[in-house]
Amino acid sequence: TVNELAGYGIVDAGKAYLPKEIFSWEGLLTFKGFIMMAVGGFLVGFGTRYADGCTSGHAISGLSNFQLSSLTAVIGFFIGGLLVTYFVLPYLLAL
Repeated sequence: TVNELAGYGIVDAGKAYLPKEIFSWEGLLTFKGFIMMAVGGFLVGFGTRYADGCTSGHAISGLSNFQLSSLTAVIGFFIGGLLVTYFVLPYLLAL
C-alpha cells in the first residue's frame, strides 16, 4: 500500500498518522482537495439519508437487533467502500 500511494505522490504514508498531502490545509485548498471534500461530504449526507441511518448505527444497533435492512445496508457500505478504494480513489489521486 505504501508503494502504491507513493506512486500517487503521497510520500509520507506509513510515517505519519495522516498523510499531509491529503489531510492538510494546503491539500484542502487545491482544486482536487476541494472536490474530494465537497463530493465526499455530499455522498456521506446522501448515503445517511438514503440508508435511513449512519454506518455505525446500522452496524452496531441494527445488526444487534437482527434487522435485515441493517444487514443489507452494511453489506452495501462494504461493497461501496471496496469499489471506491479500488476504482474511484486511484483515479482521483492520479489527477
